[in-house]
Amino acid sequence: MKKSARMMSLASALLLTFALSACGTAKAPAPEPGDVPANTTQEDPPAQTTDNEEPSDTEHEAISATGTYNGQGDPHTIEIEMDGKPTSFQLSENATSQIEGLSEGDAVSFEYVEHPVEGSDTPQLEIQTIEKTTDGTSAGAPAGEEGAAASARPATETIEMMGEGMPDKREAKLQQGDGYSLYVFDAYTFDAAKNKLFLTAYPEYYVEIEPLPSDFNLDELRKEGIEELKQYGEAKEYSGDQLFEGPMYDARFVLQVSSEKGLYEYAVWEPEGENGYIFHVHSPSGEPSETFLTPALTSVKTIKADKAASDQ
Repeated sequence: MKKSARMMSLASALLLTFALSACGTAKAPAPEPGDVPANTTQEDPPAQTTDNEEPSDTEHEAISATGTYNGQGDPHTIEIEMDGKPTSFQLSENATSQIEGLSEGDAVSFEYVEHPVEGSDTPQLEIQTIEKTTDGTSAGAPAGEEGAAASARPATETIEMMGEGMPDKREAKLQQGDGYSLYVFDAYTFDAAKNKLFLTAYPEYYVEIEPLPSDFNLDELRKEGIEELKQYGEAKEYSGDQLFEGPMYDARFVLQVSSEKGLYEYAVWEPEGENGYIFHVHSPSGEPSETFLTPALTSVKTIKADKAASDQ
């Protein structure tokens, strides 16, 4: 009898517990829309990438260059021969569409940037813009009607100049410019689109070539040159015997500013039987300035006008 009473009491207690639990659940308010239960884990939003983590291309100075297109290795890589050396370049999104229509052996002018590579001294080279030029084929000979006059000249030439007081012979390759051709030494690049010859590794060292009309006026050019060089200092004029030992010994005149900032020149040169040229020389102070000038000026003095241009 006592055992039956205990069983009934236990059953009553269980029923009461279930009733209270159900009542509590019914009275609990439903979570509002958007509420997150306390036991639910929220994922943090992805961290924003800062400019410092991935520098943009605008932080790298674009370098202008010319060369010979050797073909495409993969959808993002091409090879260009510069100064006789094959060089691999990555393609920017913009440049990818610009290589359409290029063939192996085409002369090209392009701009690229250097991206540092962690743990390596060799940067990654990425082309920003590229276009076909009329400079010539991989052999250095010009192609098409525009290069017909230049093709009569040898593709390469051994040229002698004075280096550190001693004769120095170097081989140079023929390049086609705007109405003229010239020979260019290794370690230098000629940008035909800009009429600019510069050190490949240091583009800030350059000579800009400006063709002159047949009726140019020396006095007017002298005034123009003095005004152009004023930003670097007071220009001094040299001509005749004063230029005897330098590459520009037969120039009509050379205006020069030489200071701690570097050496800057405005030289008027007129080859026999042809129209003249102005050479705008930019050689800032620095180690490259010690070897830049003589080969650069020797190179621009190999200029020869195309027949069509000289007949005008």
